[in-house]
Amino acid sequence: MATQGIVTSYFGLIDDATGQLLKGANGLSDTGIYEADGHQDATAEGATQIQIQNLGTAPTLQYSNNKAKRTTTSRIYPTAEFTMLDLGFEAKQKMLGKIQTASKGYVDGEKKAHVAAIAVTQTLDKQHFIYYAFANGTLFEGNKTLGTNTNNETDSNDVMTLTTMAPINKEQFKGEAYQTASDLVDGFTLDALMAETFPGYSKTTSGTGDQG
Repeated sequence: MATQGIVTSYFGLIDDATGQLLKGANGLSDTGIYEADGHQDATAEGATQIQIQNLGTAPTLQYSNNKAKRTTTSRIYPTAEFTMLDLGFEAKQKMLGKIQTASKGYVDGEKKAHVAAIAVTQTLDKQHFIYYAFANGTLFEGNKTLGTNTNNETDSNDVMTLTTMAPINKEQFKGEAYQTASDLVDGFTLDALMAETFPGYSKTTSGTGDQG
């Protein structure tokens, strides 16, 4: 269905062997969940665009006796490009799989971090939410263009692309890389979606989850 806007986005680092949400120093927050919606070092934090590609592919026709008689389909592994107005510096480095040097800078680690994510949009009447949840993927940052300020400020926003893979736990999302969800469906709860997307997630006493 048609949607409008970006409500928020959630990220979490997951263990590459078990698929469990990493918390504390190994994760993105005490609870493991990082909601990109304003932090001390990134008060304007949030996404300006989330471009999701390859949500589906056309089937390939197979022929016999001069007729198309059946089809084959490919497994779906979407990509999601997040353009961020701002993003917490340390959280970004962790999501990209960076590790610290002696001078407290960051360089690429030997292996990429595994990231689960949820992108949230809303219906045209702003009464309901639509969720795109990704069970497992890696984030990378491509190019970065810096520009001089003139009489106008020149900003350079972060662009990171999530390349999805199959869930580490094959039971998660019934083995698929992503799922969509909505509170339009009877019985849906955000907490249940969070728990399925980020295995090991637990609801905080505030009911909103730790925002990092």
